[in-house]
Amino acid sequence: MNTKNNLNKVIITGGAGFIGSNLVKKLLENGTEKILIIDDLSTGKLKNLEDFSNNKSIEIIKKRVEDIDNLNTMFEKFDFCFHLAAGVGVQYIMDNVSKALLTNIEGTHIVIEACKENNIPLLITSTSEVYGVSQDEVWTEETKSLIGPPTKLRWSYAASKLIDEFLALSEFNDKKLNPIIVRLFNIIGPNQLSEFGMVVPKFIEAALKNETIVIHGTGDQTRSFTWVGDVVNYFYLLAKNELYGEIYNIGQTEEISIKDLASLIIEKCNSSSKIIFKDHEEVYGNKFEDPMRRTPSIEKIVNATNYEPSMTIQQMIEEIIKYKKINL
Repeated sequence: MNTKNNLNKVIITGGAGFIGSNLVKKLLENGTEKILIIDDLSTGKLKNLEDFSNNKSIEIIKKRVEDIDNLNTMFEKFDFCFHLAAGVGVQYIMDNVSKALLTNIEGTHIVIEACKENNIPLLITSTSEVYGVSQDEVWTEETKSLIGPPTKLRWSYAASKLIDEFLALSEFNDKKLNPIIVRLFNIIGPNQLSEFGMVVPKFIEAALKNETIVIHGTGDQTRSFTWVGDVVNYFYLLAKNELYGEIYNIGQTEEISIKDLASLIIEKCNSSSKIIFKDHEEVYGNKFEDPMRRTPSIEKIVNATNYEPSMTIQQMIEEIIKYKKINL
């Protein structure tokens, strides 16, 4: 496969976050010489970057993209931008609707302008949320979006990410930008935080303490979980191979219900935790709606990169439990 794109000098917005910090590790392992991280630390943590704290290749700017005056100048002489900065997690989005919307739309627009100015290719992280409650058996990149009404504020995140996609692809259409768009499906990994409503670390932390595991809804809703190492491998391959102007699902095709996920985690932790169920309305009020299934087709990205997801849900859970036992 032709891997001609230069990734010597790279920008990562949101680089102190869960996925961003794993991407930093991947790039350094593959010879990237300079990494500029822009992160306001609203959901990212400097702790995620402590392994690289003495690395002179990394510069960290602790600001929102929107608050940087000289972004165009700052981006000069870089080879690629990974734009990961966004509000993350259902709990965070529901608690910070306006802030998350502005970060997703305004921040992305500013990054796009700086990349255009400096002729820098750009990877934008979008989300499986854009499919909404589509009833298609499997969600391909051409599946029609079916998001709920504005009265259900949960869908504000999906709408903002769709706007990001349109912004990037319209600039590509006008030959002013080389974007790659990825739609992420439930990414998990060792250093993911539970505090923003992330279901896997939340359940594992509760199980390790033998605390009650709370499931929102009936627990019959299914999800497919994706290993963060696979995600950053996909980012790297897409960037190296200059697969511009395209949208790619990044996910797993193995589905598990939230109820079965909780039971699996209790078993793997050898925990005495009990499971209880709470109605979504009790947790989030009446502004919330939850899709019952969320399963991607990954045929397009596998064909484009010749890379397939490497881990089963059981293996992922075991790895995260190992990490949490040491780091809880």
